[in-house]
Amino acid sequence: MKEHEMLKIIEERRNENHHFVKLWRKENDFVDFDLIERFKVNAGSNKDLGGIDLLTMDDMWNELKRIAGERVKLIHDATGDNVKWEYHGKTGIKNQVCAYTPETLITIFDVETKGNPVD
Repeated sequence: MKEHEMLKIIEERRNENHHFVKLWRKENDFVDFDLIERFKVNAGSNKDLGGIDLLTMDDMWNELKRIAGERVKLIHDATGDNVKWEYHGKTGIKNQVCAYTPETLITIFDVETKGNPVD
């Protein structure tokens, strides 16, 4: 499946709850996740890929929890939903609280997987 075919699938299947894409190669040896909007902007190389799934915030949260485990927590409070993230910084363990947004989830996911997720 070429990237332009994936863009067509996104347009046909996407609803307001979909924020992410999960992509894989035909050989099923590589999986990648991205924001739908970022994928649409960067989909120009016409790579041949195996398939695509559209993911919601809940789907991506589950992927993030699978990778980061107890280092990420979803916090519900009066200000809204936030993500508490514990990570290893240059000077030791750090904690950061970020808004629960698609951009936050993909940023943490990319850092946790070092940009190289494999399913």
